[in-house]
Amino acid sequence: MIDAGSVCIVAATAAALFLKGLILSYIQVAARYRARSFSRPEDARLLGLAPQSEPDLAVRAAGALRNEGENAPYFLALAVIHALIGGPPVPLLGVSSLYVMARLFQGYAQVRALQPQRMIGYLTGVLATLCLAVLIALRMAV
Repeated sequence: MIDAGSVCIVAATAAALFLKGLILSYIQVAARYRARSFSRPEDARLLGLAPQSEPDLAVRAAGALRNEGENAPYFLALAVIHALIGGPPVPLLGVSSLYVMARLFQGYAQVRALQPQRMIGYLTGVLATLCLAVLIALRMAV
């Protein structure tokens, strides 16, 4: 049986990651507009500008957004599986909270060019994903 608490945790996790993505997207667009610098010709043409390299902040925000798109689907898919197999909400809340905090920290560190903080945030997110996979494996083994 699917636990409603687990479903709420999955929804909250997805919503938090979506909001993080919106913020990164805003940072990226704002940096481009502030610098009046767009690499895509159609974007530059829209403002009557010539294409040129984008500001570092826009490039970093784009990298953080791309990294989020590469990692979040795995965690969210495992969270859904955990809910579908009737996994309890408390461990899901723990690993989901850890994952979201790690991804927020990683995104911040990437935008601010902080290393090793970026790597620590990334590896903590990977660890949370691995923990969720182990929780699922243990649940299925019973």
